[in-house]
Amino acid sequence: MTSSVTAQTDEEKVGEVAAGRILGAAPLVDVAIAQRYLNLVGQTIAQSQDGGYKWRFGVLKTDSVNAFATPGGFVMVTVGLVKQLQSEDELAFVLAHEMAHVLRRHHYRVVLRQRLAEAAAKNLQAATDGSTNSALSQASAEIYARGLDKTSEFEADKLGVELMTRAGYDPAASIGVLERLQRIKGDDPRTELLFSTHPSPGERLDQLLQIGVDGLPRPTSDGVGKRAARFQQILKHF
Repeated sequence: MTSSVTAQTDEEKVGEVAAGRILGAAPLVDVAIAQRYLNLVGQTIAQSQDGGYKWRFGVLKTDSVNAFATPGGFVMVTVGLVKQLQSEDELAFVLAHEMAHVLRRHHYRVVLRQRLAEAAAKNLQAATDGSTNSALSQASAEIYARGLDKTSEFEADKLGVELMTRAGYDPAASIGVLERLQRIKGDDPRTELLFSTHPSPGERLDQLLQIGVDGLPRPTSDGVGKRAARFQQILKHF
């Protein structure tokens, strides 16, 4: 009998370990309706592209303002960030930005480069062999504490806007998210990690305006309003 179980790819293994590290620091909120809602929005965006990933979305129980993506399709957003948003379209931009990191393999490529560097320095075996969960966990901690380069973040913003627009969301919502983050004081402890691992919201906003995000086709205001109302109902559960 042929097994129907698909072997876990290295990218998925790396992502699973990284997701475990994040969840060890901040567990998922125990609000089933909120988790289902996040997956509904995320899967709506996922259907607009063909990346071949098994996407999984979750809301983290922490007031920290941040969002995370790990290789293989894990995307997590904090309660603190959700509370900063005003609509489902703004949430769609946050999720699409993180999904763009996965699709472009930004974090996974960092892990691969680290492996090659370790192999060269320590004369290890093949770079894809012998990576224990402990080593992967440590590598993940370093990546998420240090952040990606600006080019990767700007690319994730651009692709994220494309993904959300393709899924029927309002691309102008990306401007609202970044303007709201820009108004948060830099010394606010809730945003310490976010601001230390990303370009400033102002820089990101400038990049999006340069590519003409404010001129992209927008959905009907009626649809945007309905989604905003649905989002406000979900906020009541936090």
